[in-house]
Amino acid sequence: MSKKVLPKKKVISAGDMSGNLTSSVVHIYQIDNFYVQCNILSGSPTGTLAVQVSGDHEEDMQGVVTVAGNWITVTSSAVTAGAGSPFFFDINQSSAQYARLIYTATSGSGSLDAFIGGKEI
Repeated sequence: MSKKVLPKKKVISAGDMSGNLTSSVVHIYQIDNFYVQCNILSGSPTGTLAVQVSGDHEEDMQGVVTVAGNWITVTSSAVTAGAGSPFFFDINQSSAQYARLIYTATSGSGSLDAFIGGKEI
């Protein structure tokens, strides 16, 4: 029996951390465990990274949002100027349908790459 795998997907590419960021949405249905990795490429940003999930967001087969839904933060981490990168969020036993990453800027600037991937137990 083979396990389902969600291959690594880049959800933010060189995002400008001088302002707020919202990643693309990833469909995680039937994926028990997923991760979000955030790599600060440059700068000294200050703010908060948060992983959000939704059970009522809906998209069609082409990825067009049909119901915006509600987003709930499941974990977050403060980013302080000079803090080490990367940040890694490991979400186990999730039953959510969709996931995304948000960055809420406080001050400073920088550049961010982020990835989401996962697997079935």
